[in-house]
Formats: sequence, C-alpha cells, structure tokens
Amino acid sequence: MQGRYKKIVVPIDGSGLSQRAIPHAVDIARANQSEIILLHVFRPPAREYANIIALAGQESQIDVVREQTKQYLIGLRTELRDEGIECRVQMIEGASAAHLIVDYINGEEVDLVVMSTRGHTGLARMVFGSVANTVMQSVRVPCMLIYPDDETSENNSNG
Repeated sequence: MQGRYKKIVVPIDGSGLSQRAIPHAVDIARANQSEIILLHVFRPPAREYANIIALAGQESQIDVVREQTKQYLIGLRTELRDEGIECRVQMIEGASAAHLIVDYINGEEVDLVVMSTRGHTGLARMVFGSVANTVMQSVRVPCMLIYPDDETSENNSNG
C-alpha cells in the first residue's frame, strides 16, 4: 500500500548541508513507498559574462563542472537505489534557484519537499534572502525544513 507521499523532491546544491535532508526523505520514502527526486539547479555564469568566458576559452571548464555535478548526483542516486529507495535525479539550468525549484515542484505531481536551510533568521534572512523560504511560500505542497545543528551552522547567533 502506497502512502500519502508518492513523490518527494529534495533540492540539492552540492553542499554537505543540503545533503542533510536526504536521510529524512529516505525515512519518509520508506514509510510511504515513495520516489525521491534529487533536484539540482546548475547556475551557469551570467549572460553578461558569456562573451568574456568565450574569449578566455572557459566554456570547456563550465562543461567539466556541469559533468562533475551530474556525476555527483548519479552517485547519490546510486547510493539511494542500493538502499532500496526509488530515486531519480533532475538537473535544471538557470540563474534563479528558488524560482526554478518552485516551477519544477508546481509543474510536477510532487507530494512533499524535504530541504535543508541555512538557518538564518531575522535580518540575515531579509538581507540574503532564502531559497527555502521562497520555496516554502510558493509551492502548494507540504515542506519539511531541515535546520543545521550547532556543529554545521555558520554562527547563526548573529542573524
């Protein structure tokens, strides 16, 4: 019997902090026989720098980073599949991570979002913005936010 959450999206940015959401998603996926979608937004250099990058011959380096990112995601997918979790990866390219994540979630039949947050509050959140906050306020499905513990937080007492 499949549970309430059939598709769980876990936005991953490549950081250890973002990966902290995966075990929580795995627990929910196991309990609900769900599929996990590891979602990554690849942010290529801004268009205004495209000509400079082309002149400097840096396009191949961008392709290398893109391929490394794909391999990283495939590695995570393989680990989850080895644990018996149905998993796939999705990589989207664009500049605005939060809006691309929201568009993906709202465009798919996603039932739950599990994501890490940097844990900034108050002024820090206002000044720097928050992908997690934007996603949480813009999607039509439940969101589970995983906060950093004291060991991984970046001195959150100031924000």
